[in-house]
Order: sequence, then structure tokens, then C-alpha cells
Amino acid sequence: MIPCTLADQELRGGDVTRWELDVTTLARWSEQPTDPRPASFDQQGRLHEDPDGTAPSSAWIGLSVLLPDATPKSLRATLTAWVRQHESLRSRLTLDDGSIRRRTLPADAVDVTATALGDHDEEALRALLVDEFHTRCRPSAAPAFAIFTVEVDGGHVLHGAFDHITFDGLSAYAAVGALAGLHTAIVAGLHEPHTSPSHVETTTLERAVGDGLGDDDARLRPWRDFLAGGSVPGAPAASGIDPEGRYEHDLVRHDICDGDVAATLDLLYAAEGIPTGMLWTAVLMQAMGDEVHAMVSTHGRPSALWTESVGWFAGVAPFALSMPAGATSRDWVLAAVDRWRASAPAAALPLGLVHRVLDVPVAPQVVLSTIDGSRVEGHEWWRPLEAGIQLGDVPPSSQTHLWLTILPEGVSLVTRLPLAPGSRDWLDGVAARLARLVDGETSAPFVQQELSA
Repeated sequence: MIPCTLADQELRGGDVTRWELDVTTLARWSEQPTDPRPASFDQQGRLHEDPDGTAPSSAWIGLSVLLPDATPKSLRATLTAWVRQHESLRSRLTLDDGSIRRRTLPADAVDVTATALGDHDEEALRALLVDEFHTRCRPSAAPAFAIFTVEVDGGHVLHGAFDHITFDGLSAYAAVGALAGLHTAIVAGLHEPHTSPSHVETTTLERAVGDGLGDDDARLRPWRDFLAGGSVPGAPAASGIDPEGRYEHDLVRHDICDGDVAATLDLLYAAEGIPTGMLWTAVLMQAMGDEVHAMVSTHGRPSALWTESVGWFAGVAPFALSMPAGATSRDWVLAAVDRWRASAPAAALPLGLVHRVLDVPVAPQVVLSTIDGSRVEGHEWWRPLEAGIQLGDVPPSSQTHLWLTILPEGVSLVTRLPLAPGSRDWLDGVAARLARLVDGETSAPFVQQELSA
């Protein structure tokens, strides 16, 4: 389940159905009193980017999954139960005369309805999804998502997309298995309605943290060090990406190694307690150059209780590594683990809060994200259910976002790359060096001896 665009997603045609909140639900939503819980700092920024849904880009996050033996009745029950379960999906934010207002539907006020759109072949379906996701997935929309199903042999394929204001990457990965499991439980008559811990509840805590943040808070120290030059450091100079540039982007995929090689690399460091995500982050940074400045994504959930919850929890921590020429991958990994202990707590401070306190621009430049599929509940379902993750478009910028996805079948690097002169050659070189570094770590004779002992 490697992130891609809708243009690259393999689709199956068939009879298409649009699923929406019904008219009664929408009327209830508009009649709700104002919810006093604030927008998060990230949500506030997203609203200001696209307050009325007319921005040229639509930064949605999409997913697709086959629901075997689904019927219109089981689909309606599944989608109704899922929206009821996640308060983030039924909590709307709007920007009115400069003020942000939230209105939240009670769980039992939600019902969905279906509209048959007729038979679509693969390309007609692709055109439909591109248009509908771009139009409907907006931060102030009610709701800020769009869902379609396609009847195929063996069931229905669900395609959904969600504005970032209500969804993050882990929400998408977790939702694939959650939706499939929920549908199975409903068909079997085993589903027990419940609500998951809510992202909306965390926004009050986030604001309280901001209000109580002192200049001497230790979590600000990594940000001060990272921003010492007066702005967020840019991509390595060899990339050709100007931090002040505004570039269109392309989503580029490189397959790094197969699953056996990835497992071998993990085993080399497992005995020392090196987390898989930090191991791969360190080796990727080594492949990028001797000195790398990046923001590293974190899942942002307050605790394991929020693992299944939908919402924009994800944060970023500042992370910089500088190693002497000739440093080994092991040197990079150990240095990264040590540095991460100091940097990780800074992820609790949203970028909007960091900007407010330090008065320094904090627009991301290089962002690294690692998804270890084995840690996501329901990952066993991804391949048999033809699951996929898709990404919408973003406005022109110099931001470079690199996703490492670690799955049983292998490791892939997907990059949202600014199309600066020379940037593709640089990225191809980074991916090739990463593959060589991994191969060198896992194929040395002493490694094979150790693993076979």
C-alpha cells in the first residue's frame, strides 16, 4: 500500500454509487449550536489556506479498499457506523468574518444516503473521482470528505478522500483495515456501536499547552536550534531546490529493497532496541548527504487509546544530523537515535504555536515520514483487499516530502518532489545511494554469519 496519485492508482470499473450525509443530517448540522472547542493550530492554518473551498489545489488524503460480499444495505450500515464512531468526521469548522466556528453533530444524528451514478469504466471512474475529490474535499465543507463505491466481482470497492483538516496519514492507513473489519462485523451481526477517542477533544488540550508555554520550555530548545538561521533550513544544495522557490510537484516512487532484505536490516539493530522507523530515517538521511535538516513526522496521538481514531493528529519535530565524511551507517543510526531523544518532545508543539512564540517563519522544507506497516492494525488485509492510499495535489512550494513505506513485500520511497532544475537527478541519486547502503549493511559476510549463528 504505497501512496500514489489517482492518475497512477489501478482502478476497476463498474456501477458507481455516491454516498453522502442525507438531507436531514445536513439540516441538523446547520442547526447545531456553536461547539466551544477550538480548532487546532494546524486546522486553523488549513482554514486560512482555503476558507471558501476555491483554492486551486485540494490537499486531500484518499484510500481504497475492497469490501467483499457487500450490499447496498451493508455499505450504508458500515458508513453510517463509521462516521458516527469518529467525531472528527462530523465536526465542521468554518471561517466567518475572521472568526473560526465549529459545529459538531451528535453521533446518533448521522445517517447516509446513496445515489446511483451508473456504470463507469476505469477511465470514466478516474475522471469522476478526480473531479469529485477536488471539489468536495475542502476544509470548511460539510462534510470535508467524499465517498464512492464501485460494484465489482466479489463485492464493492470503496473509494474515499478526506481533506487534511479531518484526516492524516495514519488515519488513512488505519482506516483501511478498520472499514473492512467494521463491514465484516456488520455483515456477521457482531458490530457493537461505539465512539473512538476524539481528535476534537485534543484541541482544547493543545490550546492549553500553548497558553501555558513559557520561553524557557525545554521543548522549544530543539526548535530554536533548528531555526537559528532565521528560517527553516532548505533541502540539500545538491537538490537544486531554492527554499524561496514556488515549484509544481511530482509524486515519484523508488522501490528500495525487498521484504527479506528489510527484515535483515531490522534484525541487525533489533537487539539494541533501535526502532524500525528511526533506523530507516537515519539511513535515508545518510543517503541525502553529510548534513541534513528535516522535519520528521510523528503520529501525534496522545496515547495508544487514540490509535484507531481519525483526525489530524500528526505533528513534526525538527531534526538535523551532521556526520563526518566516511561515517558508517551504524554511526548514522546511533547518532540519530541519540539526537531523536532530544528532538522528539518538540513535536508536541504545533508549527503555528512555534511561529507564535519564536516569531520565526516555520513553513516546512524537507519532511520525512516513515510508515512501518507491521505496526498498523489491519495491515494483514491490505494486499488481499487491494487496498491503496492516494494523495491529492498541493500548491506550488519548495516543500519536499519523503515517505518511506515498510511492508512485508519491501520498502519504497515516495517523494512529493518540487520540480526544480536538477531535482529529479538528485532524488534518483538519493534513492540509489539508499539502496546501496541497505545492500551494503545486509550483505557483508559478517552479517550473514551473525544471522545464521
